[in-house]
Amino acid sequence: MIITCPSCSARLRINEKALSVQNPFIKCVRCNSPVKVYLPPEVIPVSASEESTFIFEPAEVGWVIVHDESTQTQTLPLKTGKQTVGRASVSKPCEVMIQSQDRYMSRHHLIIEVVKGKDGAYKYWVSEHPDSINPTFVNTYPLKRGTTLELVDGAIMQLGKTKVILKTPAIAGTARKATETVVNGDFAKTVIF
Repeated sequence: MIITCPSCSARLRINEKALSVQNPFIKCVRCNSPVKVYLPPEVIPVSASEESTFIFEPAEVGWVIVHDESTQTQTLPLKTGKQTVGRASVSKPCEVMIQSQDRYMSRHHLIIEVVKGKDGAYKYWVSEHPDSINPTFVNTYPLKRGTTLELVDGAIMQLGKTKVILKTPAIAGTARKATETVVNGDFAKTVIF
């Protein structure tokens, strides 16, 4: 894990195994300031004993890959839990921001929720964001307001004029392979409704 010292901005590599819930502070090697280390939500204590053991979830549990005729290809990571996907904005940021000039894509367009099942497999769910005024299509079908759909690897979502494809580690393996699969794939041109 790499963190930044708030006092001197030094980048510090942290040994996660040395962290404890009881003492979350380390000392910066550059300025000797105490730095509180916040354990990411993916780190779940297994036991409450003094020497806690941690299970580390992967930081990226899927990718949304932007791929259409008018927007530069982008690979944006997904994490467990709910995340809003939309057009990049300084005034109204969201968790997954797509760099686009597509005025038909809302800044808060849709919500993707990633849930880990009891079997260890991830499930991906999509619903429209309540603030979105623009339609979403999933595999060419309109996503009706108030409904939630399960996505599978390769699902194509159209946000305004922009197409994005869901890729998962179970199928693609890595972000680079996921991007290559999408870029080299045979996807139809974007249809404007």
